[in-house]
Amino acid sequence: MLNFNAHSKKIVLTALLLFCALTVKADEWKEASQVVEQSTQAMIDLLKQGGIEASDDSDVASETVPLSESELLLGMELVLGPVIDFDSLAKGVMAKFYRRASAQQVKDFSLAFKRSLLNTYSRAVVALKINNFEIQSNANNNSKPGRQKVWVKVYANGAAYDINYAMKKRQQGWKVTNVSLNGINLGLAFRQQFSTAMAQNKGNMDDVIAFWNDPS
Repeated sequence: MLNFNAHSKKIVLTALLLFCALTVKADEWKEASQVVEQSTQAMIDLLKQGGIEASDDSDVASETVPLSESELLLGMELVLGPVIDFDSLAKGVMAKFYRRASAQQVKDFSLAFKRSLLNTYSRAVVALKINNFEIQSNANNNSKPGRQKVWVKVYANGAAYDINYAMKKRQQGWKVTNVSLNGINLGLAFRQQFSTAMAQNKGNMDDVIAFWNDPS
């Protein structure tokens, strides 16, 4: 009887710990998905409101005028700045070259990468003309504590796009650390681009950073 009770207690304890872990995962996913949902809606609202305000300022009645590039970038930075871990993303893009870089080079590239990413993301959002989006359920969530993946299906231009956000919990809240679009890992794509630029510039990181600031 003693052995049976001890064994039963072990099973109950294991089940309880497993239940607690699953509950934490569910709560974390809910928190992370809310960040993605709110920021995505904020981007859509920014474009809609910007179009309305620009139209009001237009000399031609009922003419829809898009936001200027500077206005769009500023709006996107306000929306995405708090939810994207630009420093972590930049470090991942630099990859093996990160250890070779000085503190100033890391800082300079992080800033250049942030500008580049905001510019790329802003143009993509404008081009897509998002109609609607849905947060997908996390049926097979095997994420570690403090890490989550949030899938979003975006409907735009008569097509559907799958976006996967890799999220990490920071002191300031949940942050995006990588993005995949229709299976294309953007972090990896930028990493390959950085590595190629380093090879083309014979390892001169300052030249690579300068290129990232002004690719033209």
